[in-house]
Amino acid sequence: MKTLFLTFTFTFFCLIVKAQPAGHYMPFSLGYGFETVKDVSLSPVSYSGNLGRIGIGYYYQNEKWISMLDIAGLAGQQYPDVNPESGYRNTLTILGRATYHLSRRIYTKNDWTIFAGILSHNTWDYREHSRYGNSSVNYTGLFSFGPIISVQKPFEFFSKNFTFNYQLGLPFGTYYLRPGYVKPFLNEQISNKGFAFWGDYYTIDSRADLIWTLKGGNQLRLSYNWDYSQLDLLNKVQIATHQLSISTVFKF
Repeated sequence: MKTLFLTFTFTFFCLIVKAQPAGHYMPFSLGYGFETVKDVSLSPVSYSGNLGRIGIGYYYQNEKWISMLDIAGLAGQQYPDVNPESGYRNTLTILGRATYHLSRRIYTKNDWTIFAGILSHNTWDYREHSRYGNSSVNYTGLFSFGPIISVQKPFEFFSKNFTFNYQLGLPFGTYYLRPGYVKPFLNEQISNKGFAFWGDYYTIDSRADLIWTLKGGNQLRLSYNWDYSQLDLLNKVQIATHQLSISTVFKF
């Protein structure tokens, strides 16, 4: 009986390790982004546009821990959502996104595993308007922190190993960098900066991944990320960014 129990336990453990991602990984991604921004220091109307995306990162996972770093750059043109057919107003938009989270397993049942931890959610948006004069340069830097929760579910489809991963981060504080009311800089320095917390600031970071595990532990990932940020202090800004990307993830 003892031998049978040990054999069953070892087999079950091997199935868990095989089904879930485990090890060190290096991702490289290409994708598409779409952002809508309403920024009082830029314009009273919102601007939207399509963006190209490129990303790198570093992932690590074992039975108990997940450590994930994602760095992405996006660039494109944005146009006003009011009278966009006029065609003479647009912004050159360059975005940076860097997120890191460290999570620990807190619950497992059947094939579902839940992790919880801390998130560093950092964004930098730069815009240059084609028509404005002294307020043509605009930027938003938000360096945020808060909790995150992740859910993983491995499954098989046509005898291939897949994992569904969803994570939700809710940063409750940020250090912000913003322009002044008219001029982006004051005495050659950023004129509006400081800490903000829930009540003056809101952020949601939502991400879903479909992971296909290949031979050798390498992966293909299809990812959808939506993040929303709102800063209600001087020169209110609201930013919603959608990102859809496909990644080749190499195990090493």
